[in-house]
Amino acid sequence: MSPTSNLAASGLPARLTGMLLRPRATLQAAIAAGAGAVAVTWLTILAVWLASGAWLLTQPVGRQAVVDEQVRVIEALGGRVDDASYRAWQASPPWRTYFTSGGRALLLPITTVLVAAGLFLFARRHAPGVRYLAALSVAVHASVVLAAQQVVATPVHALRESLTSPFNLAALLPFFDEGSLPARVLGTVELFGLWWAVLLALGAAALTGRRARTYVGPVVGGYVGVAAVVAGIVVLMGGS
Repeated sequence: MSPTSNLAASGLPARLTGMLLRPRATLQAAIAAGAGAVAVTWLTILAVWLASGAWLLTQPVGRQAVVDEQVRVIEALGGRVDDASYRAWQASPPWRTYFTSGGRALLLPITTVLVAAGLFLFARRHAPGVRYLAALSVAVHASVVLAAQQVVATPVHALRESLTSPFNLAALLPFFDEGSLPARVLGTVELFGLWWAVLLALGAAALTGRRARTYVGPVVGGYVGVAAVVAGIVVLMGGS
């Protein structure tokens, strides 16, 4: 039995760890494993994400961090928060902010579905026989690293009392003035997001039978490009 067949047959734990350690073979196995493997992996990723968030948001520091993140997002877009709104959020934190801000938005189901659709259309240019389910399998399994990021980042959020990602490039490469366009772009690009984009490129190669280098540049460039657009919008809207 081939290594890919072994991975496909060994189930969820092997696929989860394989995405971190043997992504190329794991993606090939995930594509071959069918709808059940996609569903189980996706539900597991979402459960890990939700559990991490639930633990943080039940802590006082987590509740305050959500409020502070809401304020940060509004002020980054040029808005202002009055005292009444701030007190209302402290009484009833805007939980949605946790799931839609930062790299966490990449784990939203709608994001996974749209990424799979883009990957499907992209791959069909080189391999017309590619199915959407196969592209969805790639998008789901690539999200394993995003769930891993949340597991690692959650205790850091609690210690820092902030939802700002410790893995964005602005935090890791603090070479630019805060609020400048380069700092905004780097602050939108996540280290784990780059890893995720590379995994999507490996998945595209597995779908089409082409070399991964064919896709790494376009996929990573697309991810960084979206980050640059988001950062540019923030700057143009008056964020400091």
